[in-house]
Amino acid sequence: MAKGDTGVRCFQGLLIMGNVVLGVSEFEFVVCILLCFQYILLMMVVFAFEVASSITAVVHRDFLTPNLFLKQMLEKYQNPNPINNDDRWKSDGITRTWNRLMVLDDCCGVTGPRDWQNYTSVFRTVSNDADFPWPRQCCVIDVLGKPTNLDGCKLGVSGYYHEMGCYDTISGPMNRHAWGVAWYGFAVLCWAVNSGWVLT
Repeated sequence: MAKGDTGVRCFQGLLIMGNVVLGVSEFEFVVCILLCFQYILLMMVVFAFEVASSITAVVHRDFLTPNLFLKQMLEKYQNPNPINNDDRWKSDGITRTWNRLMVLDDCCGVTGPRDWQNYTSVFRTVSNDADFPWPRQCCVIDVLGKPTNLDGCKLGVSGYYHEMGCYDTISGPMNRHAWGVAWYGFAVLCWAVNSGWVLT
């Protein structure tokens, strides 16, 4: 090697080291940009899902109308002739649910016990009006689980059957939960938009 080659070699070494440093910092810059892009993309996905959940919760909060529950109750309650096993499973589930709801919440039918008389139902076709105009679960029950006055309940004497409907008991918590989901979604949307503004 010639005497002047060492300076060239040092210069070449510095250039290579500079390229490596610039390459690494350029690589870090590219990684940083990719991470920022991924974060923004993730925030957009979260934003889209929260918009969808908020809109769905607000739109479907009025889905739980008395007619929906009335239709299910009249068609499925104590249905002795279901179409298939799936229908039998649904009918049994609806019957158990209504029986439990009427006993635990001291209510009868959707809007009241007259639902069983004013509308055509499977219960009406199976039960004789003289026997019972509404299910026995509509009767006021004593601590032993028996109606306090069976004849009074059958005749509709006030105090011996539950006069209030079950709709308010069902729809109240459902509407509250729908509003809760909507407000939670709105809060997350506000956070996502705020995070996006802080980032940029």
